Amino acid sequence: MCGIAGYVSSKADNDPSRLLRPMANAMRHRGPDDEGYFQEPGVGLAVRRLSIVDLVCGGQPISNEDGTIHVVFNGEIYNYIELRTDLEKRGHRLSTRGDTETLVHLYEEHGVEMLRFLRGMFAFALWDSRKKLLLLARDRLGKKPLNYSITDGALYFCSELAPLLDQKLASWEIDPDALAAYLIFGFISAPRTMVKQIKKLPPAHYLLWQAGEVKVQRYWSFDQSEKIVCSYNEALGLLREKLDESIRLRLRSDVPVGLLLSGGLDSNTLLARLVCGIGQKVKAFTIGFTQKEYDESEIARASARHFGVEHHLLVGDPDLLKLLPDVVRHYGEPSADKSVLPTMLLCGLTSRYVKVALSGDGGDEAFAGYPKHWLKSWQHHVSRFFPLGWRQRWTLDSMKGGFWQQTKIMEKLRRRLLPETRSLFSGEFFSGRFFQSIATPMLQKRSASFLGALVHKFWSGKLSAFDRILHWDNTEPLPYSLLTKLDIASMARSLEVRSPFLDHEFVELCAKLPRRWKVNGKRGKRILRDLVAANLTPEVLGARKRGFSVPLAQWWRNEARQQIRDGLFPIHPALQPFIEEKAAAHLLDQHQAGRVNHAQRLWNLWVLNEWARTFLRN
Repeated sequence: MCGIAGYVSSKADNDPSRLLRPMANAMRHRGPDDEGYFQEPGVGLAVRRLSIVDLVCGGQPISNEDGTIHVVFNGEIYNYIELRTDLEKRGHRLSTRGDTETLVHLYEEHGVEMLRFLRGMFAFALWDSRKKLLLLARDRLGKKPLNYSITDGALYFCSELAPLLDQKLASWEIDPDALAAYLIFGFISAPRTMVKQIKKLPPAHYLLWQAGEVKVQRYWSFDQSEKIVCSYNEALGLLREKLDESIRLRLRSDVPVGLLLSGGLDSNTLLARLVCGIGQKVKAFTIGFTQKEYDESEIARASARHFGVEHHLLVGDPDLLKLLPDVVRHYGEPSADKSVLPTMLLCGLTSRYVKVALSGDGGDEAFAGYPKHWLKSWQHHVSRFFPLGWRQRWTLDSMKGGFWQQTKIMEKLRRRLLPETRSLFSGEFFSGRFFQSIATPMLQKRSASFLGALVHKFWSGKLSAFDRILHWDNTEPLPYSLLTKLDIASMARSLEVRSPFLDHEFVELCAKLPRRWKVNGKRGKRILRDLVAANLTPEVLGARKRGFSVPLAQWWRNEARQQIRDGLFPIHPALQPFIEEKAAAHLLDQHQAGRVNHAQRLWNLWVLNEWARTFLRN
């Protein structure tokens, strides 16, 4: 696991080489073990390395035999042993035992088609000095980030946003579309970032730069169209085999591997398959809370004892809020996922003992684990009875406020008649009337076409309500909220986190499973529960879904009452054209008086303001 950065320039009078080391040094936390650089006229590559495989000889950048192809790489290619064997049969000579070197030789063999052979999490930059071509690529599900900016004839790229923002490559301008998306959804989807001049490379895409021309292309899609044809028991067998294979691949490491363990089904499934299926015991790590409604540590402790594994527990408290400046700094843009605080604390605990840990992330998206997935049978096709334009209008009004979103009755009707839209709105963010109140007329006007296009995209295709919700969850909140949080929290603490449920072959298999095998009444993950029912304790199998959260509502009214006020006001000057400060003050007053719970909305605004204070100082 690493942090990568670099540049390529088509203009002889633009030499960005002085920026290379500062960008790399800003990511020392992602790679404290080593650093490496490659430069030739007009191009530079840099890497900060966290050594996991081939600790001695696995340094970067890595080149091919004749020194014409060079790569810097962040992530892990789990099937590198199989790829290496095939490459050697084809006559390639590899000088290391690591996974990075396979990339340059795969490129020699297949060009950009190399991406279809990779099984893992990755973001890399490859320079072909013969063709004067730069290839940037990102893994299929978006586990590893990659950002870029094109300024004055040069392309700059980096694993994190902060180093790009720090270099002042341009006069940063807030993107109103990104700001609207952040307020409504709590995250910002690729290719946007909060500033117009920096883009995210989307998951499952690659970028080619040659002679100043840029092309961005998709190489894989999340496909739910084909459903599996077999019995339920046969599907159980296929699932068990593919999950065990995914776990085994993620145990490939030259350092010990641990497990992030909660009281939930997903991480406990991994523990059960590790011990009972693969025969490997690992150290398990858990974060707990003093507030019982948020705490799963007792279930996790009992499960660790049940499987006979070493268990480490850390109890969090309101001091978590002290992490906010660190969180914002590492993100480089606002993100409303408040679970980043305990996640960062958990990663800090884990990194004291191991460099690599498995996590259960992706299980909810694969097996319909959220309540919004548990629709009644009649709801799966009800929206098809309404004209497409009518569906789009109602959804858009619910998003930004309008005729179809004026009363709670209309909101309840939308949730029943357009159940797909449950995936768009959490109810805690700034949709509908809350967006109308917090967004200035300028922001509402400038983001209107973007929101309209987003709604049009959401309703495209002939999917059932269930599949449409899962498609949104796997292609929007998963990469841009959950996986971004996981990367930021783990890398900030120099920990590599691997997610067996997010193996793309496993995801493809799960996408083929019919709804009835995932949802049973008002409960999801039916087939996953059956897979491990014989191994897990009744407490795990019967536990209600809690999520991984923190008691913000209580904090804003008590321990952090003044802290949230200081964080919100004054609204940063760069945000004042877009955010109504009086509306924000009204939300805070209502919340602290105990009349309404605006905890999540206040968190959104605080993170946004802290981001502006950090990066838009001038």
